[in-house]
Parts: sequence; structure tokens; C-alpha cells
Amino acid sequence: MTALAQASAGLALVMGFALLCIRQVSAASIVLALQCAAVALSAVLLHRPLMAIPPMVLIAGIWFAESRAPLLEPATAPVGGAKLGIAVGAVLTVLCLSLGSLGLPLAIVLLSVVLAATRPSSLMQVMALVGIQNGVVLTASLVGPPDFLPTPLLPFACLLLPLPLAARLLIPRLMTPAVTRRNVFGPAWNGWIDLTLALLILAATLIVPLEPLGTLFAPLLGLDGVLRSYGRLRRPALPPVNRGLVLLNSLFLVLAVCAPNLMAAWLAVLAALVATLLPTPRRRWNDAVLAYLGAGIALLGLLLVSAQAASIPGYFCLFAGLASVVAVVPDLAVVTVILILRLGNQGAWPAAASLLGVAIALAGLSSCALLLVRGRHRTTLLALSQACIAAVSICQGTADGRFSGLVLLVLLILTRSAARVPDQTVATLAIAGLAGIPPLGLFPGLILVVMAISENAAWLLLPLGAAMVPILAASLPHRTPKAWSMRSIGWLPLGLAILAGYAAPDGVAQWWHLLTAGRP
Repeated sequence: MTALAQASAGLALVMGFALLCIRQVSAASIVLALQCAAVALSAVLLHRPLMAIPPMVLIAGIWFAESRAPLLEPATAPVGGAKLGIAVGAVLTVLCLSLGSLGLPLAIVLLSVVLAATRPSSLMQVMALVGIQNGVVLTASLVGPPDFLPTPLLPFACLLLPLPLAARLLIPRLMTPAVTRRNVFGPAWNGWIDLTLALLILAATLIVPLEPLGTLFAPLLGLDGVLRSYGRLRRPALPPVNRGLVLLNSLFLVLAVCAPNLMAAWLAVLAALVATLLPTPRRRWNDAVLAYLGAGIALLGLLLVSAQAASIPGYFCLFAGLASVVAVVPDLAVVTVILILRLGNQGAWPAAASLLGVAIALAGLSSCALLLVRGRHRTTLLALSQACIAAVSICQGTADGRFSGLVLLVLLILTRSAARVPDQTVATLAIAGLAGIPPLGLFPGLILVVMAISENAAWLLLPLGAAMVPILAASLPHRTPKAWSMRSIGWLPLGLAILAGYAAPDGVAQWWHLLTAGRP
């Protein structure tokens, strides 16, 4: 790093501290514009001119917000006072700078996280996302895009990160309630069009050549999208806009698992977040901010993982960012675990990174178990807890752990799809299968996970066993189904789960082993 580039990066860090204590939004926008300019200058001096595009574009966006949005709040006080935020930021900065040159952009990102956590103002939280974007841009300028992060996609990804929430604040609503409820083809036709599009997505996953993991998981998620659309078919009053957003969410989940590289997969996850959370009611604004903060931190983690000098902070950012996204949007749990599986196949992890991944997955599993005691959202929490168990298996860093995690993910997708079907009999059996009650659903996958863990880290069986107690208790049916229906479409994924768990052909099992063998 040249002296001028280092000075520009230092100025960006100073501006991050200034944002923690400024009360006036107009003054904060000026400081943020200076930070963007400093980061853009650093990118140019480091011979990464494309990375200067996102901060320069957002400088124009800040000017537009100031000149065209006078209704924004004129002042905002930090929670706990400015001194608290500065003190926390100073400690984090000292810890980050001990990592060397890559610690400087990491400090800028953490200061932005502190800004978002200490400001109740929506606009200041969007500014915090811009600060995270500046840290990611500076990181990419220092390390350069690695092989699995193509150069043209990286500036585009950095530019997209803060825009969804900024659009939610600054762009007037184009869709009035009358437009939102308008049915162009009629209520009945909207449902059938929805189902037809879902079937086309499923057909595309079976026809289009995909990368190895995408060949396995894309059709499964496509089938899940078809069953979700079938459930919406019985809701003719559902507005077309809502149907379209849910269908887009299913499409982006498929794209995330069949993306050619990790950056494209991250973009698909971000698009799924947009489809799920935007437009979002005001009461869910904090959830949306947390989701986009997690997406930004995960992007930073992808960049840091490519730099050997900062691999451990990079893995922590990646795992913590994905965990934040999943905490807000549980439907992304399976996709994020598949991304971790893809990363694990690319090479060996450091031992500390494996411990970080296992610790974060166990924390998520414990949270799901505690929430299941309350008895609310049990289907979602059961699926999320099983995704955490698959993450624990994959994060061990062994081929056996990845294989058992892959089998558990396959059974999880199929059983969760059956639980979406509006049939009481199928739903009861699917919920029992999500908990791993033998011989249903996920039971074969859990057995493989236990075998893989017992060979490498038997102590993990203790927290897993403790978490399974409330999981099994929550899966017990509240009432016995009055009648057994054998005509439900939900029997298809349940039957496929039994075949995959107990009667998978030797060729399929060998193929799964090859998918999880990893690279030396």
C-alpha cells in the first residue's frame, strides 16, 4: 500500500469514528460522503479502478437524499450516548489493527456495525450499511478478487448492498393498495399461473446443465417451490404482488445453489432477501437491517477468507454474517449451509475456523431448542435446528462430516417440502420426520451425522443430545388426524425421503461421496 493510499484509508477510518458521535443527519451525510471519496481514492491508488465505482455512485445518492428528501429526521441521538459507541469502537479498532493492513477495512466495517446498533434512526442505519460497503470495497482493493469471486461481479455486489433499504426509505411507493390488489387475470387464474411458473423452474433444473452440487440440490428446491405454489393455489385472495415475491424467492433459492461461483451465489441470497423483506412493514425494519448487515459481513468474510493472513477473522465474518441472515429469514438456512459445504469442498480449513463454525452452529441449535419449548413456529424451528446440525457436521472439515451433512440436507429439503402441503395427515408425519423420529424423514441422516461426529469429536454428541430433547418433544402431534388421506401430493416428498434415506442405489451414494470428497 502506498503512503497516499494508506492515508486515504486512514481518513475513511476517522470518518467512521466521526459518524458515531454526530447527531445531525445532514452533517453525517457529509462525513459519509468524505468516507466514500477516501475509499474511492484508495481503490484508484491501489490499481483497482472498478472498485471506486460503488462509493462514487453512493456519493451521488447521498447528495440526492439531502436535496430531495427533506422529510428525513433532522437529528438523531445515539443509544447510550456518543461516548459508549466511541469507546466500543476504539476497542474494536485496536484489536483489528493488530491484524495488519487488512485490519483497517475490518475496523471500518465493525464501526459501521456499532453505528447501526446504537442508532434508532432508519437513515443512520442505511448510512451504516454504506459504511460496511466502504469497508468491503477497501478490502477488495487490498487483496484483489480471488479466483472464485469474478472481478466484474464484485463492484456490482458492493453497490447493491445498501440500495434495497435506501430505496425503501427514499423512493416513494409506486404501488398503491389498489394496484397491489389488482388481479389482471382473475383470482383463479393467478394461482394456476403461479403453479405453472413453479413447474417451469423445476423443469429447468432438470434440463439445464449445472455444477455438481447444483445438479443435486436445485431440483429438490425446485420441487419445494412447486409444493409451496400448490399451497398458494388454495388461497385465491392472495394478492398477485405477494405471489410474485414468494415465487421470486423460490427462484433465487434455486439460483443460489446452482450458481457457478460463490459471488453469484451470494448475489442470489441477497436477491432472496430483497424478495422476502421488501417491501417490509415498519415493525420489521430492524429485522431487515440485521439481514442486510449480515449479508455485508458475509461478503467481507468471503474476501478475507481468500487472504491467508486474515483467514480466521474471515471465517468468523462469513459464519456470523450467514447466521444473522438465517436468523431473520429461516428459509435461507438450507441454502447458506450448502454454501458452506461448497466452501468446505474447495480446500482444507484451519482448525480454528472449524471450531468457529461448530460454535456458531451449536449456538443456533441451542436457540432453536429454547424457542421450541415455547411451542411457537415449531415447523420453522425444527427445520432450522436440523440445518444447524448439518452445519455442525460439515464444519468438522472431514469428508465423512460433509457426506453426512449432505444426506441430512437432502432429507431436510424433502421433509420440509412435505410439511408445506395443506394436509393434516402429511403435515403430522412431516413434522415428526423433521425431528428425526424413526423411521421417518431425517432419521437416517441423523444416524450418519452421529457416526461422523463420534469418529472425530465425540464431545459434540453431548450438546446435540441435549438439544434433541425439546426437538423431539415439539414434534409430537397436538391431536390425532381424523382421517387418513392417501391422495395428497405431500406423499411424494415423504416417499422420496424414505427412498433417499434407506434405499438409495449404490451409484447415487457413490456420487454423493464424490460431491463431498473435497480438494486436497
